[in-house]
Amino acid sequence: MTEGPPAKSSLPAASGDGDTPRSACEEEYVPQDRRAPKVVSEADVQSYEEQGYHLGRGVLAADECDEIIGRAEELHARKHVPGCFRAADVDESDGDPLRVYPRMMHPHRVDDRCLHYLTHPSVVAILRDLLRDGVTALQSMFYWKPPGARGQAYHQDDFYLQTKPGACIAAWTALERIDAENGALRVFPGSHAEDILDMLPTNTAFSFTSEAVTPPAQYANTLVEMDKGDVLFFDGRLIHGSLPNVSDERFRRAYICHYIPESAASYNHGYDPAIPLR
Repeated sequence: MTEGPPAKSSLPAASGDGDTPRSACEEEYVPQDRRAPKVVSEADVQSYEEQGYHLGRGVLAADECDEIIGRAEELHARKHVPGCFRAADVDESDGDPLRVYPRMMHPHRVDDRCLHYLTHPSVVAILRDLLRDGVTALQSMFYWKPPGARGQAYHQDDFYLQTKPGACIAAWTALERIDAENGALRVFPGSHAEDILDMLPTNTAFSFTSEAVTPPAQYANTLVEMDKGDVLFFDGRLIHGSLPNVSDERFRRAYICHYIPESAASYNHGYDPAIPLR
């Protein structure tokens, strides 16, 4: 799922949390060298185009994953970062662990190391290969998904980003082992061929979001289990969602970033400032 700050256009974007301060992402970004060799095989690119997703194994090293978690822990200790998150104390949470550990929106705007991982050369190289194009970064999110957290109902990310032509692409990084117990993703291979579907009310006892799409019957869902450092790249129209975290003590921490192709003519400018990576 992707949500963003109040939109500057008529296109839909979910609300953030207050004003966003000036941050590192507004400084000049030096693009990576476009002459870098391909890191994804042509067969993998064709599979991505047919199925709508590609699982990159071990894209980030363990210590890089640990650094992202450490930065999130430092931010969370503040309890409130305008434009990013507001955490409740346990006694004010009404028993909802997601109020104590809310997702962080756009942490790259307030933390230089989060910006580094949004623009990580290994991730950007794969994005370029999969899209056969340059890329522009629009969003980062950090999810804690603590024990007992609800899942996320089925949706398409480009409902929010509204990329035209084509679609946005997510880079969903597992910062620890992720499986069915602690809330892995389910994806519907091939469903990125659909247009953006209607979002309808869903059961919030099972999903922390209140709307969902109904996957067309011809698509079957696949559970995506991931190891620490794996990155799932998927098309913004791919239908996906996540399971609840039913573990007793395991978090399901993930760093999730969204990008659009360099060739995209329009997108939801509520996600600005964009960062061209080319």
